[in-house]
Amino acid sequence: MSENQFIANIKKKESSLQRIKLLKHYDRILKTIKNQKSTMKRIRLLVRGLESATFAQVPLHKDLPNLKPIQFEVSIGSKIENKLEKMEKDLLNKLEQGKRRAVYATFFSDLLEEWASNEDLKIHDEEERSNCEQGAIKKWLNNKQFKEPDLGFLRELTKKKDLQKSFNDIKYSLLDLPSRITQKVMQEEVKQHLNEITSSYKHCLRNRKLAIKTLKDTVLLNEYAGALTISLENLESVDWNLETSYLQARTIWIKTKFRTYIDYGLYQTLLWNIIGERIGYSLKSCFTSNIVRRIEIKDDKIVKQKNHKTNRESYYSYYNSMVKKNHSVYSDLFMGLLKSSLGSSSQTDYNMQSSGTTITHFHRIIQLLNAKITASKEINPDLNYYVFGIDFKNYFDQFDHQVVAKILHLVGFPKSVVRLILKFLKIPFKIPAKKLNDLNEKEIEIEEEEEKEKEEEKEEEKEKEKEKETEEEFIIKKSLNGLPMNYTLSNTLSELIMTLLEIYVYNESEIRIIRCVDDMYICSNSQIKISKAYNAIQIFCEKLGMELNLDKLGFNVLVSKKEKSKSDVVNNLKQLLNYPLPENSVTWGYLIFSEAIGTFIINKKKLFESVDWLKEKINKKNIPIVTKVNLFNIFIKYYISLMAPMVKISREHLSNIGKIAIEIEKKLFNGNRFDTELIQNIRERFQFEGKFPKALLYFPITAGGLGLWRSASYLTGLNENLSFFSSMFLPDSQTREKDYIINSEDWEFIINNKAYSAYCGLLDGISQANPSLSSEQQKRVDDFISRGTEVGGTKRVNLNTYYQWIIIFLGEDVISHFGTFRFLITQLVPMQIIISGRLKDTEITV
Repeated sequence: MSENQFIANIKKKESSLQRIKLLKHYDRILKTIKNQKSTMKRIRLLVRGLESATFAQVPLHKDLPNLKPIQFEVSIGSKIENKLEKMEKDLLNKLEQGKRRAVYATFFSDLLEEWASNEDLKIHDEEERSNCEQGAIKKWLNNKQFKEPDLGFLRELTKKKDLQKSFNDIKYSLLDLPSRITQKVMQEEVKQHLNEITSSYKHCLRNRKLAIKTLKDTVLLNEYAGALTISLENLESVDWNLETSYLQARTIWIKTKFRTYIDYGLYQTLLWNIIGERIGYSLKSCFTSNIVRRIEIKDDKIVKQKNHKTNRESYYSYYNSMVKKNHSVYSDLFMGLLKSSLGSSSQTDYNMQSSGTTITHFHRIIQLLNAKITASKEINPDLNYYVFGIDFKNYFDQFDHQVVAKILHLVGFPKSVVRLILKFLKIPFKIPAKKLNDLNEKEIEIEEEEEKEKEEEKEEEKEKEKEKETEEEFIIKKSLNGLPMNYTLSNTLSELIMTLLEIYVYNESEIRIIRCVDDMYICSNSQIKISKAYNAIQIFCEKLGMELNLDKLGFNVLVSKKEKSKSDVVNNLKQLLNYPLPENSVTWGYLIFSEAIGTFIINKKKLFESVDWLKEKINKKNIPIVTKVNLFNIFIKYYISLMAPMVKISREHLSNIGKIAIEIEKKLFNGNRFDTELIQNIRERFQFEGKFPKALLYFPITAGGLGLWRSASYLTGLNENLSFFSSMFLPDSQTREKDYIINSEDWEFIINNKAYSAYCGLLDGISQANPSLSSEQQKRVDDFISRGTEVGGTKRVNLNTYYQWIIIFLGEDVISHFGTFRFLITQLVPMQIIISGRLKDTEITV
């Protein structure tokens, strides 16, 4: 038994003992007052009895009345019978609340015990998991044979007159990359990566547990920092450690599908992530200064040309406040998958942020796309507006290592760093010996003579090793294509390739791609530019052996009133494209573009197909109650996030999301709301009698609730902070000045334009607004915070916005039922069970 489990068991046993003691104590009080005829005497006995209910010499009932003034009034004959009756009723209510608290505390311990101790729980069938593992091995056995990559077009790109100097500067700035990688690893850097591992369900359970343990041990942190420093000092020896881990293909459940991952050790995870972050930092820094800034300088010139008649002082004031904001949005998206420590947020996941004060890069795409479409049609209503949505097929899996190596050489990576990266890409995995003949192995061509010589020298040794390996049941082989998921170094490499795509498309069409990872969109009111951009994307993919997902490509056009028909517009565009036009509409998450209203609406068909899948999983028998709650929470947050609640899409958008959230609950539970279903499950499984306030379902688990996510409270906080422009408010076409009519994307830089001001407003995300609290509500919030400090052992000074709304809506139900938010004895809260349950649950539910 672990130390944590030992402590948890002590608390659980004591909680059961306290229930018995307290219930007996309250029954004795009731028996004592039963035969007392005097109301005042009954009140005295009630107060005395409630005062004597304590734990660790701390009274369990506070705010009991002071009886001295009351006794004095009775002694002088004052007629206060009604007041005494009310006081007695209140004291009896406090006694009943005490009994409820005692009963609930034991139930809560049993609830958590069920959650943390269920070792046999499987959300998905073993057969389904096994099939997926076999599929992962099969993918590696049948490495796709790419055609010889043609990087000539990229070489030509780097030699373009306006780009050559920038790429030369990049190569120069990467010369000292090896020395930057080998810098000393500090303890804070290790802590940063460990915190990331503990908070991400994408990492395996073993690593998360080890990361939690390591974060608590200062000596161990220092040891990790020292060992990592030694490894980085010897880059030639850095490799996958086969002695400590045979990296067999396995699976993990992420979002709504299986993803392959490698069972690695914590140390190697830290090592490759630190290397990846340091390379990424250098890469992002030099590309931002040499490429992104070049685009911004070009845009500056456009602004000055278009506004030569305007007042200079007014121009610079407007430019600094508005135009730079537009640049910053694109800069946020540039290499957005890289870590926040590199100067840009890495929030690309789908989980909701409780505070709601930030907007993720993933949401920034739909925000920018929606703003451009909305403002463009207002500014240039006489022009058609074209939108393409681009989707890649198996994005991380399809990169051929030979292509990656050649791109690294082309950009200017030092040879030693290229060799290191190729070691990283050659992931070891186990395959059955009998399937060895199915593997068509090929060598990675590296443009280095010294590397070829090393390979030749080792050839004989490899042959001998193979002979030995065939005698074993499994054989260790190394991957020949694909980027391993969940490593910073993989993110860095994928961002490099996508950045080259962005530069290539901009050079061909002057259209900036709107992108986060592999989610990509292009839009323009210029038919020529949009066709050039779409053709360029297709050419780039063909040359590098990348595939687009034809089923998920999207296209829409907003046709101006001048055009006779949409078919004419589409046919004209087809003549400029070298590739078929996508048949589907543009989508983002669970949104789909509606040409009828000119903006995005909820794609209910796609959403409810996913809900059908979840219904089967969440309604399996014998799932612990808390696991069921957490499973629901993960997916309801996921669904809501993919409807972009923090983006100003339309005035009705938030209320539509709320209605959909209720529909999801009813679809999952055969027409019932989830809270009703949960209470019924609790009564059946734990034989819980009496009233069970729904509010308890929504309180956080550390406060004695079940932590059920309440979509309405989250959306209310956003709605309270929602501001919208009533109109773009441009002059009509007859009075509009000539300078306002721009037949290009340069409309973004027109100053003194109210439509552009509205456009910038659409680039502001919707953040959570705190509720306005009365003095009584503020006291409750403060008490909630104080209790959190006692339970968690660390000082807390505020409560996040979401739970403030929960207290506003539901706090009164808890107070009336228990008399206090402190309905659990602080010292008996089984935090050890909560922590272990969370770790198990994350492994199960994601």
